[in-house]
Amino acid sequence: MSSTTNHLSTIRKKMPRKRTLAAIILVGGSIILGLTAARFIHHRMAYAITDAVFIRTDSLTNLGFDGVGGRIVTMSKSEGEAVTAGETLATIDDRQFRLAVTGLAAKTEEARNELAKLRLTRERLAKETALNEGIADDQVTQLQAEEAAVNARVAGVAAGIAQLARDRDRYTELLGAKAVAARKVEDVTTELTARSEEQAALRKEAAAVAARLAGARKKVKVAASNRLLVKETDQAIAAQTQKIASLAAALDQARDKLAKCVLKSPFSGRVARQYASPGDVVAPGQAAFAVVNPRDVFAVALLEENKLDGVKAGAPVTLTLDAYPGQQFSGVVREIMPASAATFALVPRDISAGEFTKVAQRIPVRIAVTGGELSLLRVGLGGEVEIKRQK
Repeated sequence: MSSTTNHLSTIRKKMPRKRTLAAIILVGGSIILGLTAARFIHHRMAYAITDAVFIRTDSLTNLGFDGVGGRIVTMSKSEGEAVTAGETLATIDDRQFRLAVTGLAAKTEEARNELAKLRLTRERLAKETALNEGIADDQVTQLQAEEAAVNARVAGVAAGIAQLARDRDRYTELLGAKAVAARKVEDVTTELTARSEEQAALRKEAAAVAARLAGARKKVKVAASNRLLVKETDQAIAAQTQKIASLAAALDQARDKLAKCVLKSPFSGRVARQYASPGDVVAPGQAAFAVVNPRDVFAVALLEENKLDGVKAGAPVTLTLDAYPGQQFSGVVREIMPASAATFALVPRDISAGEFTKVAQRIPVRIAVTGGELSLLRVGLGGEVEIKRQK
């Protein structure tokens, strides 16, 4: 009985201590809860927070064979693999394009050889024409001088013949009057005959010189006519030059198409989508890959309109992604879009009938991701964002 009484007495002594401890715990918990709530409220007031955030990019580029089509022979990259600028992604069967290049190259070379021949012909004709014209002109000048000399001699002989004819007639009259000897008449007659024969010979010589002069003048005309051949050759050279230019342009185009049979990445990035496989036939311009440039990746936060207060361009941002819960990314607000996301919905709300339910609109906010493991970012990922309000 005595022990029981002592035990109850001990319990009564400990009861105030337990109540005090419970009160302390309750007060402490209230203080902690209050501080946590205050901190939560302060955080919510200092930051605009939303889980409607997605990774986007402006450089999701579809790549295809530009201007050429055919059967895909090789594809060196698959979805998710990294690529560097200028790296080969795929090739198509280029046999027809190689044949076109070979054929046009042969035609171009043949045309250039023909042009070289025409230029040599033109050079030869020009030299021959100039030489023949010079020779013919010299011959004409020489023969004209010979013709003048012969004609002068013919004229001199004709004058002597006329004088001898007069002397013969005069001596014949004097012979009839027995005033001169018969020998004198015979001498004059002999001289007249000799001069007449000389005149006949000179006239033949003059005729020959005249014939040669006519031939030389014909040569001058022939040499002059060769100038027309030079002009015709110049026209042929111009036409051949134009032909070569056309063939060269066609050859450049064929080579460009041959080069385009190899699909290369225009920038460094990562393959986001593979639309075709080896053996597929693609049309010109048909997309074979979609490549993303990681440097152009950004985040878009769909922020409720009642959270826009204090959100300005340049505000610091903290971003976490559902795919990487242990990773944190930093960024900065670049732009607040001028229209709500619902403005561009495929089926916009129709409030013209008077039925209206208040719905908080979301405004897209573009965020540049500047810190963290940027290589982990993938277009389409979602997460949560905190934007530091600016006052």
